[in-house]
Amino acid sequence: MTGPPPHPPVDPYAAVEEYPVLEPLLALCERADTGWRFRHKRDAAGEVTAIQGIRIVDGSHIDVVRIIAHDRVVVARARLVGERAGDFVLNVEGRPEKVIPLLVSLPDREA
Repeated sequence: MTGPPPHPPVDPYAAVEEYPVLEPLLALCERADTGWRFRHKRDAAGEVTAIQGIRIVDGSHIDVVRIIAHDRVVVARARLVGERAGDFVLNVEGRPEKVIPLLVSLPDREA
């Protein structure tokens, strides 16, 4: 049994042209040192249902961006170590222009 045929990746510049609110994410991804990895999430038919970005920062926390629609994004940061491992620092769903800045404004290192 084979899966759905492979799909070409989405051109990030075309995505930003269509959805300018994604520009802060593109700016992050263009920097080699940020650690962001983006993947398409697909349904059984191979259609893209979301785009998900993940990065682990210094082994201390994980940042997640899940683009569900042009007007629906989930951003989250969770701790990975210590007594509060698994706790969310941020977990918000909303319009990309509202929630993406919340995540990208967080410091990479917590005090």
